[in-house]
Amino acid sequence: MKSFPKLVLASSIFLALSPSQVQADTIPQQQYIDVKQYQLSASTLKQALAEYSKVSGVQIFVSDRLVSGIKAEPLTGNYSAKEALNLLLGNAALKAIWKNEQAVVIKKSLTQISETKSKQSAVREKATVEVIEVNGSRTQQGLSSLSRQTTIIDNDMLNRELGASANLAQIIAKFVPGMAPSGQTMTNFGLTMRGRNLLVLIDGVPMNTNRNVSRDLFNIHAAQIETIEVVRGGNAIYGSGATGGVMYITTRKATDVVQTRFGFGSSLSQVQADGFGYHLGQSVGLVKDNFAFSLDVDSQVTGGYYDANGYRLAPEPSQGDLFDSKQLSIQAKARYQPSEEQVFELGMVSFRSWQDTDFASDPSVAALPIYQSAAKAIRGIGLDQQNEAKNLMVNLAWYDQDVYGHALSAQAYARQYETYFYPFDGRPYGGWGHIAQSFLDTKVYGLRTLLTKEVSQHRFNYGIDVNLEQTAMPVIVYNSDAYDKSAGLNFVSEGERTFMPETDTNSHAFFAQYTYNSMFGLTLDAGIRREKVDVSFDNFITLGQGFNVDGGDLSYSDTLLNLTLDYDFDHGFGTYLAFNQGFELPDVGLQLRYANEAFNIASSTLKPVTSDNIELGMRYYGNNSQIDVSVFQSTSDQGRVKNENFGWTLRRDEEEIQGIELEASHAFTNQFNLALMASKIVGEEKPEGTQKWQDMNGFRIPPFKAAITLSYQADDWMLQTRVNHVASEDYRLAGKDGFGRHQTKSYTTIDLMAQVEKPWGSISAGVENLTNKDYFPLYSQLLRNNNNTSYIPARGTNLTVSYSYNW
Repeated sequence: MKSFPKLVLASSIFLALSPSQVQADTIPQQQYIDVKQYQLSASTLKQALAEYSKVSGVQIFVSDRLVSGIKAEPLTGNYSAKEALNLLLGNAALKAIWKNEQAVVIKKSLTQISETKSKQSAVREKATVEVIEVNGSRTQQGLSSLSRQTTIIDNDMLNRELGASANLAQIIAKFVPGMAPSGQTMTNFGLTMRGRNLLVLIDGVPMNTNRNVSRDLFNIHAAQIETIEVVRGGNAIYGSGATGGVMYITTRKATDVVQTRFGFGSSLSQVQADGFGYHLGQSVGLVKDNFAFSLDVDSQVTGGYYDANGYRLAPEPSQGDLFDSKQLSIQAKARYQPSEEQVFELGMVSFRSWQDTDFASDPSVAALPIYQSAAKAIRGIGLDQQNEAKNLMVNLAWYDQDVYGHALSAQAYARQYETYFYPFDGRPYGGWGHIAQSFLDTKVYGLRTLLTKEVSQHRFNYGIDVNLEQTAMPVIVYNSDAYDKSAGLNFVSEGERTFMPETDTNSHAFFAQYTYNSMFGLTLDAGIRREKVDVSFDNFITLGQGFNVDGGDLSYSDTLLNLTLDYDFDHGFGTYLAFNQGFELPDVGLQLRYANEAFNIASSTLKPVTSDNIELGMRYYGNNSQIDVSVFQSTSDQGRVKNENFGWTLRRDEEEIQGIELEASHAFTNQFNLALMASKIVGEEKPEGTQKWQDMNGFRIPPFKAAITLSYQADDWMLQTRVNHVASEDYRLAGKDGFGRHQTKSYTTIDLMAQVEKPWGSISAGVENLTNKDYFPLYSQLLRNNNNTSYIPARGTNLTVSYSYNW
C-alpha cells in the first residue's frame, strides 16, 4: 500500500468550500416572538443553553466541541426565544439555525460582533441568523461527532447552484471534498464518498436498495429540498450503505408560505428550441393553532444537451440521462403539535421522471478504438419505454421531548420505487445473452426510533431500526433482428424475463451511543450497533444461460463499534481521533443474476462488507477564518461483490483506502468571502485468491479535485464564481485498459452565479461552464459501457434563470 505520509506530502495544497450566508427568515413563527421571563445565572454556555431550553421550550441541537469551555453571562429579563438565544450566544462566534419554532441548531459563524458593543445592542443590530430546517436527523442528535466532517447546503444555496449544474448530484460533488466528480447523467454510479458508497436519506427514509442501481439522488425535485446535510466518513448510524458517508435530505417544512416558482434554461453553445427547458412550481400552506399543512408541486421539462462545439449529446447507454425528459414532483406535509413537548408529522413525496427523446446513441462508434470517436446522437429511436424513475414514499414521525425523562424521535415509513434503464446489447456476455432492458421494482417498509437522555455531562442515545425490503429486477427482451436491421434504433419487445428473482431482505438492529463532555475541552463518544439480516428468494431461471437455480435463504449478523476522542484547545484550535466501523449489505441480486445450476446461497460469497475507518482531524475556527483538515484510512477484508465487463467473474477483494481532505475559508470583509476545497484519495485492492496489491479503478477512487469560490454578499444580492478542477490520473494496470481503468485527462471549468433576495421572493441566475470548455467528464472518460458509446462530452455553456414570488 502507498505510504500515507507520502500521500500527505504529495498533496501539499488543499482547498475548501464553505457555505455562504443566507438571509434571515422573513416569516417569524409564534414561538420566535413569544416573550418569556428568563432568570439565568452565570455558568458555562452548555449549562445556560440547557436552562434556556427548559424556559423557552425550544430544543437545542449543538455539537459539544462548539460550546466547550465557553462562559455565559447572566441573562435576566423578558425576551422572545430568538432574542434570549442571541443574547446567550453573544460574542461566541456561533449562529442559531432555526429548524422551526420548536428546535434550533447551533453552528459556527464566520463573523463576530465587535467587543466594544454591548450585547444588548449587538443582538438588535446584527442579522446573521440562518433559518433552515434540519428535521432532527440522528446526526443532529449528537451523533455527527462520529464523522466530524459535515457540509450543510440550504434551499437558497440549492436554488443558486442549480443555475450552474445539470442535476443534484453535480451540485453535491462540487461542494463536498472526498466525493468523486459527477457526470451529467441520471446516475450516481461512480459518485463515491472516500472511495465507498454514500447512503442517501430523504426525511430519514433510505433511498438505497439491496440491488444497487445508483439512482439514489434522483428521487425528488431540488426545489422541494430545505437542507442537505452530508456527513463524510464511514459509520453505521443509519445501518447499511454508509461505508463512505451519509447524505440527509430534508424536505420543505409545513408553513403558511404561498410561493410561486418559475425558471428556464438553455444551451448557449447552440441556441435551439429543443435545447430550451423550463420549471414551474407552486407551494401553498396553512397554519392554524396547533396544525400546519403545506403542499409543493414542481414540474420540469428538460431540453436537449449540447457540447461546447454545438453538437447534440448522445444518450448515455448504460445508466441513462436527463435530457429530453419531464419531471413531476409532489410533496406534502401535515404537522400537529398537541403540546409544547410533542409534535406529529405526516409527509408524502411522489416523484416521477421520464424521458421522451427521438435520439439514440449510434452503436457504430463502439467498433472503433476507444477515444477515437465521441458518442454520436442519431435521430429515429423506436423505444416505447425509455429511462424512467418513480418514487413514492410516506413517512410518519413523532417527536416528544419528555418520554419517561427521554427525548424521543420515532418514524415509520413506506416506499415504493420503480426505475427503467436504457436497453443493453448483452449478447456477447454469458450473463445476459439478449438485448434486454432491465428495471427495478422495490417495496420498502421501515421503523426507526431514537431515545436521548442527558444527565449532567453525560448523554445516552439508543434505539432500534427495522427495514423490510422486497425487490425484483425483471428485464424486457427485444428482438435481435429488428435491432440489427435498424442499426440499433428499433426495439421490438418479446416480453419480460427474470433477471433477478424477487428477493426479501429484512434487517433488524439495536444501537447505543454514549457521550461524555468534560469541563476541560475533552469529549468522548463511544457506541455499538448490532445488525441482523435475513435474505430469501424463490426458484428462478437465469436470463443468460437459462440455468435452473433453487431458492434459498441466508442469515448473517455483525456488531459494529465506534469511538471518538475530541479535544478543544484555546484560541479556536481543536483536534479529534475517530474509529468507526461501516456496514454494507452485499449486492445479493448481482450474484443471483449470474448464478449457475450449482449455485448455493449458503456457500456463496454473500457476506456483508464491514469497513474499519480511522480518521484524524484538525481544525481552526477564528473570527473570520475556518480551516478543517482530515486524514483517513478505510480498510475492509471483503469489498463489495464485483462484476467487471458484464461477465461471470464475481470477486470480493480486500481493500485499503487512504485520503486527505481540506476545507478553508476566509471572510476579508462582511461582504467578500474566499472559500477553498480539495481532496486526494488513493486506494488499493488485493484480488481474491492472490497476494498482490493493485490500484483500484477510477469508478471507486477519484482523482485529485479542488475548487476555489469567491463570493460577494451585499444587503440583498450576491455574486459568486467558482473554479472547479479535476486532475488527470492513470488507472491502467501495466499500461492496459480495462473496466474503469483508463488514463484520464484533467479539466478545469468556471461557473458564475448571482442571486437577488427580496421580502417578496428571489431571482437567481447561473452560467455553467462559463468559458465554454470542451472536455469530457471523468465518468465519460472511464467508459461505463466499455466503448465509445459512453464517451460523451460535457455540456457547453448553459444558462439558467429562476424566479420565486412569496404571496
